[in-house]
Amino acid sequence: MQPCDVVLRPCTAADLPALEAWAPTGNSRTHAMRFSHQEAGDSTYYLATCQQDPDTVVGSCEIRWSGCAATEVPRCPEVNGLQVWPERLQSQGIGTQMLGLLEEEARARGHQHLGLGVDDSGPKRLYLRLGYVDTGQDYLDRYTWIDDEHEMHHVAEKARWMMKPLGAARPEPSGD
Repeated sequence: MQPCDVVLRPCTAADLPALEAWAPTGNSRTHAMRFSHQEAGDSTYYLATCQQDPDTVVGSCEIRWSGCAATEVPRCPEVNGLQVWPERLQSQGIGTQMLGLLEEEARARGHQHLGLGVDDSGPKRLYLRLGYVDTGQDYLDRYTWIDDEHEMHHVAEKARWMMKPLGAARPEPSGD
């Protein structure tokens, strides 16, 4: 695949069937759940496409504007569920571009930091390289998934909280 110039846009209700076909979440209906958070005003559920092919989704993620549900981590917007899919598109810079655009959006909304949880050393190295700081704060990332028999499974996994200082918004070109 040629390099992808990533474009982010908020999810719409019309996107949900295609999203479920793109990255199936089964009975958990994760895409619909994230969209419902957006509809409630708690987050924005972003879809990533390539500028070269705007009809094909290559990634998704949610920014929870009120922060992580774990109360022990510092308050700032949280990047949650960042994914690049299908797997063959991973490690090609798409997720890095997505994070950069999410950081710009958070900065434009007046936020000074952006946070995320990590439970694996591979992504942690990437986030450190991108300017995220390991806060030293561990927490339990809690979520629920539903299996094929419609049984709910509650999960609590150890994660490390990382934050990136965003600084001031970049000034717009003056046109002079």
